[in-house]
Amino acid sequence: MKIPFTFALLGVSLLIAGTLSAQNSAPSSHMVFDDRFEGDILIQEVRVPKSGEAMYTYYETLGWRGLGAGYAGIQAHPKAHNYIFSIWDHKNHTAPIRALYHGAGTKTEGFGGEGTGLKSWNFELGWDTDVWYALVLRSWEVKNHTHYGFWVRSSKTGIWTHMVTMDVASPKAYFQGGTDAFIEDWLNTGKQARTTNLRNGWKRRLDGSWYAFGQGRYSVNYWDLEKGKRSFNYKTNWNGGVRRDATGLYYFMTAGGEKTQATALNPSNHSIKRTLKNPTHTPLALRSVTVKAPQKDTLVVDWVADPKTLPPFSVDVKVYDNQGGIGEPIGSATATKPHARSVEVKLTAGQTARNRYVHFICEDILGNRAMKTVISKQ
Repeated sequence: MKIPFTFALLGVSLLIAGTLSAQNSAPSSHMVFDDRFEGDILIQEVRVPKSGEAMYTYYETLGWRGLGAGYAGIQAHPKAHNYIFSIWDHKNHTAPIRALYHGAGTKTEGFGGEGTGLKSWNFELGWDTDVWYALVLRSWEVKNHTHYGFWVRSSKTGIWTHMVTMDVASPKAYFQGGTDAFIEDWLNTGKQARTTNLRNGWKRRLDGSWYAFGQGRYSVNYWDLEKGKRSFNYKTNWNGGVRRDATGLYYFMTAGGEKTQATALNPSNHSIKRTLKNPTHTPLALRSVTVKAPQKDTLVVDWVADPKTLPPFSVDVKVYDNQGGIGEPIGSATATKPHARSVEVKLTAGQTARNRYVHFICEDILGNRAMKTVISKQ
């Protein structure tokens, strides 16, 4: 059948428009850090300057490899400013990934496309440009599984938020380096420049010692810069390295933007000298620890943490019949449920709950400990 000229011309126009659009993405850019070992905690601070905000951008902040590989970061999404945390399925998982805890506003669902797994997002908490956000991930073993927690702190409010906890059906699925960050334009909007700032990256080794990210390898996906590929029309519009402002030194990456020009090589290494031995986030402070006795041989311990200090991770409770904690406890309980704020303690046979000394130890997400002793009165 002969195609009318006008329709044939329209088809060619649409084909050309589609091809041009496919070449209009901002170049995907990466900063890979120098932590080439396994660890159980990752930390990174991220900021999007106002001039670097661009819709349809994923400012990935922490990415890792391993049996529970995944990534976390922030998005400029048409719906709102979003937080993302996702883990990919692995052939060694003995069951699907599942969410054990959803923070306020956090939702989860399975994903496909570039692999499969479980993703979480949160549009309710929100983030602002020109504000630093600390992202913390911690993994821990529970029987033959590994749990992953995700927390965020805004430097504007000082408040920590527990976003989600996921369960991966594989033991020892720790964070493998090097940890990476990237910028992704997912809707061919390379005309707009998008910028991410990164600083204060840390990783905790499995022996409990801390490693400060000292160097980042910056690169751009060179295969996307060729004619006909997704970033060809912005093949020279990228940059990355180290900058300084009133807050100190930080890594930066810029992708897209008609005026963006490279001052770095692709790839290139950049470093920030780190002198601190440990992260400096304010350790957990307990506002209150209270004890109830719902039954004569049972105590329930509740606690409230200061939200501007590091969030709770686990608790260790021991009950004694003397203030000094001398001898064997008459009841004990431990729990590693970062979202929990209550634990039940069963007393040994013949013991009653009245006038007992409760020794309460709470560890925060970075391993600091806060302690209180409370007397049960009921």
